[in-house]
Amino acid sequence: MKKLILGLGVAATIFAFLIGCFFGWARYREYQERRDLRRAWEFLAARDPENASVSARRVLQLNPKCAEACRVMAELAERAHSPAAVDWRQRTAELEPTLANRLRLTATALRLHHPPYLLARKTLDDLQPSARDIPAFHVLSAELALKLNTPDAAAAHFAEAVRLEPQNELHQFNLAVLRLQSTNAEAAAAAGVVLQRLSTNSNLVPLALRWRVAECVRRWDIAGAENLSRRLLSDPRAGFEDRLTHLSILHLSCRPEFTNFLHVVQADALGNGIDLYATSEWMGSHGLADEALAWLQGLDPGSRKTQPVPLAMANLQLARTNWTGLEVLLEHEQWQDLEFLRLAYLARAAQGQGRTLAGEARWRGAIRDAGAQLGPLTLLFSLATEWNLQCEDLLWQICRRFPREHWALFELEKGYLASGNTRGLHRVYAALLSSTWTGADSTNRNNFATCSMLLKVNLPEAHQIARELYLRQPTDAVIASTYAYSLHLQGRTKDGLAVLEKLRPESRETPPVALYYGVLLSAAGDGERVGHYLAIAKSVPLLPEEQELLAKAADRPGRAGVSPARSGQ
Repeated sequence: MKKLILGLGVAATIFAFLIGCFFGWARYREYQERRDLRRAWEFLAARDPENASVSARRVLQLNPKCAEACRVMAELAERAHSPAAVDWRQRTAELEPTLANRLRLTATALRLHHPPYLLARKTLDDLQPSARDIPAFHVLSAELALKLNTPDAAAAHFAEAVRLEPQNELHQFNLAVLRLQSTNAEAAAAAGVVLQRLSTNSNLVPLALRWRVAECVRRWDIAGAENLSRRLLSDPRAGFEDRLTHLSILHLSCRPEFTNFLHVVQADALGNGIDLYATSEWMGSHGLADEALAWLQGLDPGSRKTQPVPLAMANLQLARTNWTGLEVLLEHEQWQDLEFLRLAYLARAAQGQGRTLAGEARWRGAIRDAGAQLGPLTLLFSLATEWNLQCEDLLWQICRRFPREHWALFELEKGYLASGNTRGLHRVYAALLSSTWTGADSTNRNNFATCSMLLKVNLPEAHQIARELYLRQPTDAVIASTYAYSLHLQGRTKDGLAVLEKLRPESRETPPVALYYGVLLSAAGDGERVGHYLAIAKSVPLLPEEQELLAKAADRPGRAGVSPARSGQ
């Protein structure tokens, strides 16, 4: 008995020791996480990106769900002009799905992505129901509208921001600037009065000067733009972008001091990756790619190897269309987090030299290296669109990795419609059916049923969908035509015609409906009206299987004929 009591005592002591160790270790881990997180922000504030990254990554090793560490990584990626910033912003928003984090994600996507800014658009659309009363939401929506060249939509969003936050004169200023360009003389004059009043606010002086500089350039008043730009540069609140604007004005006016000011801007950019990259991009877009490349090649070896300098050098070779130089620059490099981008540039270099197979292999490598990161995958899509590279596999990877990014499916749909790829469309509609997307559900289900019947696949499911949709929406002409064709395929052509003949005559004369009405009329032996409806159907592009239906209906003996639509119409 004594031995048993002694054994239990020892076991209890060991258990208590282990529990103490566990909780002590847990507290130590918490302390370590807090310490490294504090250090990460301190290094970030001290412009020490390497140590900030090390500290933040150490936190993420201890706690992969630390939103604050993800926020540090996002800040670092933005400073390096890296598309990985989008993924870090998205990860932060997933860990802490606050409105502020989702708005930051939108702002980052607008800064780093290319048109048509799919991620920013989707995020704003998702926020629409809950953020309609948030001024920042409307400011970002206005920024997106401006980037998409829809100034009326931008003005509407700024007007809403003014209504929600009337004391914020910045919103009033932005709205007035847009309205000043209105073709309505009265509205433009009123906007001018507002701008004049707001320009007296010292906080808005830099903004007012920027706007006046831009307006002078637009009216080709280069001398006026230069004078105003000098005034702006004398303001301590002027930024590096204002220096680049002044550089643009001197370049336009061919002023002799341009070269000296360019050297000043280059000197100021040294030591700041974002400014250095912006200067290089400015030079590349103003016909000075050779000079910019020589400038960057003159940097010390350490700086040349640190992003975003390698990216800037690659962009300059791209601007020069120097495909061999681009390949030599990148071939034996490693870009770490941006490796996918290096491979994409190598694919473009191969394409530029006519080496199609090598370009395709490198492009597949870029997609593979982007992996499960939405930011890089979205950037690759933008580049593929710009460079005319193959997008299909890339978009399907986005669909697989990020099933909520339905825009990728809609891009695939657009491409398949343009190329007449019915099987591809069927795959898209099947993916939408199995996804969480609820928008325009009846349209997608109807498209899936139609493609299934054209391809003669999934017929039981297609017939069931067509029937269910028709019972719910019997007056929808497109849904009715799908159901009528379903009945025809089941040997009930007369019933299908009865469905179509319940529609209004003008509905039957719309091309999507006219095709199936003509096909059923032809099958029923009604030769008098077939030609009329098939001619209407032929007036729009048709899928190959629809062209085949039209040709067979037109060529039936004794039917009113119409030449089949040519592929690609």
